[in-house]
Amino acid sequence: MTDIFAPTSTPEAPVGASTRRIPVGLFRFAGVALAAFPVLLSAGMVFSPPQTLPGEAGYIASLAADPTVSLISANLLHYAWVALALGVMGVIGLVAARRGRAWVAITAVIVAFGAVQLSGLLLSDWFLISAGNNLSIEQALAMDAGAKEASAGVWLITAQVFSMLGVPALSFGLARARVVSWWIAPLPLLAFIVPMFNLGVIAALAVAPLMAPIFVAAYKLIRLPRTETIAIS
Repeated sequence: MTDIFAPTSTPEAPVGASTRRIPVGLFRFAGVALAAFPVLLSAGMVFSPPQTLPGEAGYIASLAADPTVSLISANLLHYAWVALALGVMGVIGLVAARRGRAWVAITAVIVAFGAVQLSGLLLSDWFLISAGNNLSIEQALAMDAGAKEASAGVWLITAQVFSMLGVPALSFGLARARVVSWWIAPLPLLAFIVPMFNLGVIAALAVAPLMAPIFVAAYKLIRLPRTETIAIS
């Protein structure tokens, strides 16, 4: 049986190929950031206030009901996506052969961009918390609608699609590259589906273990050989 936690061999560039030497410490930093992502994401969802009314009015009301808890959630979710953006490019260093290398590299870039978009998008929660507590619900809704012009729509769509579909796609790429096992590769997709069923804290707590491929990749980055640099072709 394959040991999914076995250290990944250091990538070796083909003879004659141009290479870049990257300090192994950067990969280990990426591993720590990558491991923090599921933990912070799960914690942020645990503190996410329940929405009892439908639509934007219900969302604003839920945020405004307990500003302290809402701010804790917003901060945790923001830094979860920041951690993913900082760590995800490091997974390219785990691909020792050509198998899956292009897939992993492309999806890592997509995920990094989506994570940056989503972390910035969470700033709106701070404004909605304030609006819900200082304006009437009609005024808060008008402010929110006025801020959502065309470019904001592009921001929202790219944030959600690139992050929530990109992470599962990256997981499958890592499985193809034999960095993680195929049997855990689909789990990140479930991490984004389960919360849609309004299971509250249960769904939030399930997110971290469902990100098992991310933890495995992070563990392998942290355990890379103690050489000064790693060559990436």
